[in-house]
Order: sequence, then C-alpha cells, then structure tokens
Amino acid sequence: MGWFGKKKHAQDNLEKADQLLNKGLSGMMMKGFIPKQHREAMNQSIEQARQAQMAAGGSVPITATAIVLSVCDTGKLINFDPVVILELEVTETSGSRYTKTLETLVSKLQMPRAGDHIGLGQHPANPAELIYVGPMTRI
Repeated sequence: MGWFGKKKHAQDNLEKADQLLNKGLSGMMMKGFIPKQHREAMNQSIEQARQAQMAAGGSVPITATAIVLSVCDTGKLINFDPVVILELEVTETSGSRYTKTLETLVSKLQMPRAGDHIGLGQHPANPAELIYVGPMTRI
C-alpha cells in the first residue's frame, strides 16, 4: 500500500550486489574489511553472472561459433554453477579462425565437453571481447 513512504521498485539483484560491494557506506566498509584480491574476485563473479544473464536472456546475438578443445574447472561456483576455463577453436562469421582461452560461467546441466560446438557473442560493453552464449545443436 505504501502508506509510510514510496515503495521501491524491484531492483536487479546483480546491480544491488554491485552497489553493496562498491558504492556508498557498505562499499567503504567492504574496502576496509575485505582484502583487495577478494573484492576483485567478487567483482569478477558479478561480471560473469551478468554475462551469463545476458546470454540466457537472448540479448546477445551469436557472432562466432567454437569447438571446445578442452575444459578445466577453476573450483569457483556461482549459484552452484561452475566457472570453467574453455580452450576453444573459434570461427567468426567473417570466416577467420583462431584458438582462444575463455574463463566463463556455465550451467552444470549443460556443461560443455571436448568436441562440443558452442555459440559466442560480443560483449555489449566491450565489442572486442567474446562471451559464452551456450551450446549449439548441429544441423
């Protein structure tokens, strides 16, 4: 009903986590109590979760495909989904081919394996960077 003040709209949880970690009074407290390397790891996890959210939402068009050469577990988990290092053989839509290593969050239900085909998209904030979109079905 909002009798005693304006009701705040629901805020994106990743944006809320970013604000708590980096801005305002809570951000200053984090800087005082948590070592820099741990804060950087938290910020990296937030960014990987953002990338996964964009890819899952379909807002990132596929600009390249890749064949997974190897998968290495980093030991990190975000919402019980693993962060892995993928060694990829990338083929862009322009036809250029190269090998790339990518650290990304993947669904534990759709874990890529060596030989799988995956889709890659351009990162909206940094067009030179590719992000993991998900597995592709062979046609």
